[in-house]
Amino acid sequence: MRDEAIRAAVRGLATAGHGGRALLRNLQDGWVRRTVRHAAAHSPFYRQRFAEHRADPGRIRGAGDLPSLGFFTAPADVQADPYRFLAVPRGQILYAMSSTGTTGAPKIIFLTPYDWRTIVATVANGLVLLGVGRTDVAQILFCFGNPAWMTGNVVQAGLERMQAFVVPTGNGAPVAKQLETMRRFGATVLLGTPSYLRRLTAEAAALGDLRDLGVRVIRLGAEPWTEELRAVLQDAWGAQVYDSYGMMELGSAAAGECREQNGLHVSPFLLVEVVNPQTGQPLPRGQVGELVYTTLLRQGSPLLRYRSGDLGYLLPDEPCPCRQLPTERISRIVGRADDMLFLGSGENLYPAQVEQALAGIPELLDFQVVITRDGYRDRLCVRAEPVGPADGLGQVIVEHLYQHISFLEYDIHQSETIAPLAVELLPPGALLAESPAKLRRLVDRR
Repeated sequence: MRDEAIRAAVRGLATAGHGGRALLRNLQDGWVRRTVRHAAAHSPFYRQRFAEHRADPGRIRGAGDLPSLGFFTAPADVQADPYRFLAVPRGQILYAMSSTGTTGAPKIIFLTPYDWRTIVATVANGLVLLGVGRTDVAQILFCFGNPAWMTGNVVQAGLERMQAFVVPTGNGAPVAKQLETMRRFGATVLLGTPSYLRRLTAEAAALGDLRDLGVRVIRLGAEPWTEELRAVLQDAWGAQVYDSYGMMELGSAAAGECREQNGLHVSPFLLVEVVNPQTGQPLPRGQVGELVYTTLLRQGSPLLRYRSGDLGYLLPDEPCPCRQLPTERISRIVGRADDMLFLGSGENLYPAQVEQALAGIPELLDFQVVITRDGYRDRLCVRAEPVGPADGLGQVIVEHLYQHISFLEYDIHQSETIAPLAVELLPPGALLAESPAKLRRLVDRR
């Protein structure tokens, strides 16, 4: 199936009604066969992996056969040598997308012009789900100008495909300038990270009623966030707030919510499995596990059964009420398989719990929790940026953490396995300066 035929087939899914899901599955089964054959024949990594597992590419006839390959692809594999995944001559590469490499060598994927168009189509499909089009003015608040952070570029390309009016301001401009730009061009759509939108909202609310700006859609991505933050942003802006999901290895675009705000539609060019993080065994729908992806029709750096490290689950196998894109739907990301921390007397803590605890404090501009050791005890320090005067903010933060994370008060005052909570007040903009692309809410330095 040629490039134009593939794009036409994807466009036709939205008008296929109840038959769209069956049509997509038939298409994807064919795309799986092509992808597996291409990877086994042209990727040095997969050529070796197929030989090691005595796996026959010809036996993979569809999505349901992928577990029979008997192997996964791990992030460490891509990190070790991305060129072993390259499955086309270098002269056919258009882009190299890279991770930041803050914890070692960066992960890199290579994209041909066709691969890039597929990623842009995924972004455009997600915008269609939200009713974003040529009558909208979309202000991009993602970080720009960082070669290891191409999300802003990918989003811009998707908006251009939708013929929207694009205003790429990034996240480095002062708040007053961002608001001035929104007013001047009449922004109706905002796209950025949850941490930056939270920061922008807290600072801008002091300058006037944000509802008067006329923003109707806010699309968040690149970081996990909570329903509490959705409520805060929707109330402040009078707009609907939607989630999106991606990772560099998948081209920074994988899935997004529709206007139902009930699960994320996965790109037609991805297959997703959910497995037990410890055993790798498939899990039934509705059960939380690690999300595993196979890129379909990717030419440059195909990925088969790639372990994302992200936790989520498959929604019921039924049409979404939006009736727009009959793809597989996943839950919002629950967390990371490697993000769970053990504190105090052996209690579990996830970044989402901290976000839920602190998202509703209007005096708090931004925050990060750093965990260290104090002798035999764990010590939690909340690095907090206040909105205006900080009188009493530290106590409010402590009370909210006690209220939402039940074991903290016990382990601090009874078992004494956690030291008393500390709050460090930072000047506005300190956390953004440290992490301009995206912010880690929970940092373990033990």
